[in-house]
Amino acid sequence: MKPAPFAYHAPTSTEAAVALLAEHGGQARLLAGGQALMPLMASRRVRSRHLIDLNRVPELSRTDGRRIGALTRLRELESHPVIPLLAQAAALAGPVQVRNRATLGGALAHADPAAELPAVAVALGARVELHGSAVRSLPVEDFLLGPHRTAMDATEVLAAVEFPPTDAAFAIEKVSTRPGLALAGAVVVLGGDGCRIVLFGVAPTPVRPAEAEAALARGASPDEVADAAVAVLDPHTPRRLLARGAVARAVATVRDKVRHG
Repeated sequence: MKPAPFAYHAPTSTEAAVALLAEHGGQARLLAGGQALMPLMASRRVRSRHLIDLNRVPELSRTDGRRIGALTRLRELESHPVIPLLAQAAALAGPVQVRNRATLGGALAHADPAAELPAVAVALGARVELHGSAVRSLPVEDFLLGPHRTAMDATEVLAAVEFPPTDAAFAIEKVSTRPGLALAGAVVVLGGDGCRIVLFGVAPTPVRPAEAEAALARGASPDEVADAAVAVLDPHTPRRLLARGAVARAVATVRDKVRHG
């Protein structure tokens, strides 16, 4: 199939993109990498009268240390020297053809519950920078509202993602049937200012199980931490056991990294 007819816009600044969104209200869609949006439009599961292409907005690709432009491609992130957990997650996010086009901002704005990048952003305590009539900053945990739902207004552009400094050890584990398609997974960060565990693929948004984080902090075994992590989920949650195994493996990996420096 072909997309329904739409008007194409290619602004060259964030301000121009915001103005187009304000002009066309809820009838416009933003195009970043297009890996999720274009197949949906081609199948007509998503229809939009206006398509606003962000790829000619240079500031959205600008990276400055831990502030990463939303239009930064995942292939670029794979070699990011400052945030190794983000680099590892980017390398896991689908085949290379997808990673060549997909962007960090697109991955967060798409808010796929089974995606690793939103979970990693939560685990690292990242914040998103949104540009609209004003500029605002939100923790990623508050930005992600549900499957393919975020706190971004219809007249806002996700401009950048800011990651705080950390020297913590980390691990990411996922169970998948093919590259990029996670059935369930876990991110574990230990050290620095504490520890974080984030489950993905088992709930509408990434899950931080507080009791499991407390168990990890006090030195509980990987199995004990994993049991505490999945205890917050409904017992009938699909893939619950897959998530448990991912947590146990990630905790064991992190502990090994801490022991060996």
